[in-house]
Amino acid sequence: MDHFTRFAQAYPCRDKSAKTAAEKIFGDFVLKFGFPTRLHHDQGREFENKLFAKLEGYSGVKGSRTTPYHPQGNGQVERFNRTLLAMLRNLPEGAKADWKASLAKVVHAYNCTRSEATGYAPYFLLFGRNPRLPIDMIFGLTANDQSPSHQDYAEKWKIRMKDAYKLASATACKESRRGKVLYDRKTHGAELYPGCRVLVRNFGEKGGPGKLRSFWEDQVFQVTQRKHKESPVYEIKPENGKGRVRVVHRNLLLPCDFLPVEKVNSHAELGKQKQKNNKDRHERHEQEDSSEDEDEWRAIRGLSTEQGECGRQSWWTEASEFNAESGAGSREDLCDDNDMEHQEDCEEENLGVNDIEHQRDQHDEDTEAQENNKDTEQTHQLEMECSDQEDTDQSPVSVKKYPFRMRKQKLMFTYHKLGQPTLALE
Repeated sequence: MDHFTRFAQAYPCRDKSAKTAAEKIFGDFVLKFGFPTRLHHDQGREFENKLFAKLEGYSGVKGSRTTPYHPQGNGQVERFNRTLLAMLRNLPEGAKADWKASLAKVVHAYNCTRSEATGYAPYFLLFGRNPRLPIDMIFGLTANDQSPSHQDYAEKWKIRMKDAYKLASATACKESRRGKVLYDRKTHGAELYPGCRVLVRNFGEKGGPGKLRSFWEDQVFQVTQRKHKESPVYEIKPENGKGRVRVVHRNLLLPCDFLPVEKVNSHAELGKQKQKNNKDRHERHEQEDSSEDEDEWRAIRGLSTEQGECGRQSWWTEASEFNAESGAGSREDLCDDNDMEHQEDCEEENLGVNDIEHQRDQHDEDTEAQENNKDTEQTHQLEMECSDQEDTDQSPVSVKKYPFRMRKQKLMFTYHKLGQPTLALE
């Protein structure tokens, strides 16, 4: 693109190699429009190489570079790219697949259109005349500036171009000042120094839709150095030390020294704090589950939460001779499957150990009385059977510390001949 006239040319390329770029510029554009005084580019590797250095040296073209990481330094080309893409987007759906065939036609339409920056069409400023277009033939328009000789044509062309260049320069300066005023309304720059804390403009696809996305990234960076004392390019690194070093333009940075450091550190330690909270929550759930299991066990045993320990101490102390800690009883004796059911169904859960001992003493007294009487042999035999049954059912082994199984108890009452009730558990 010519900087003054805004005359543009676009070439479709398969790659961005130095050879391809040199062929399009020095093999096509220069041969049609002449060698430029200066070649301005964005420091791409296809322009910064030995091939371009040699060609520029042979042709007398000076090199010019934009500011790094600042596309506004070559704003004319960037604005033309935006316009070109908008024109290609309006092509029919069938022509979009082969957009390369329509590229030259679209660029020609751009060059023949009046530019707001200069007030003239780029084609007129370059060639000194308006192009003949198909629309002129449709409306029957003919050129009225025909000259009888070349000398007359050259003189008229010189006058027209002098006036056009003067008006184009004035219009370009006016539009440039207007753009600067609009840009400065939203820009408040301040020089940054190493150690300053800044935020970076959010250009990534983060934070939801474009209308709801934050203008600045949530990560805080710290300025490490300035690339040049008069350059607006800075090198920054993440404040928490996690991430790569970036080189950005001053326009993309926002000083944030007012932000407290604690909030910044909380973002860095968010993962650790989340893991700690999950661990505490897991431990709390385990404690709640264990307490619920203990309450259920006490409810099954017939004890309240407050009386659980007291009730345990009462029967545990009386059955201390069978406690595993005292060493008097063995675990194998307590874990027998046949005795387990009798141990589970012991009347200690309903009546308590004191009631069992009282019934046992009362039964012994009845047995002695029956032995002293000895009225008949049948009565004596019945008393012996009942005594054996009582010794088996009310075995002290049934008193244990931990219940292995829980099942519903069944009560059965039998009567002796003397009318004394005897309690038995099944």
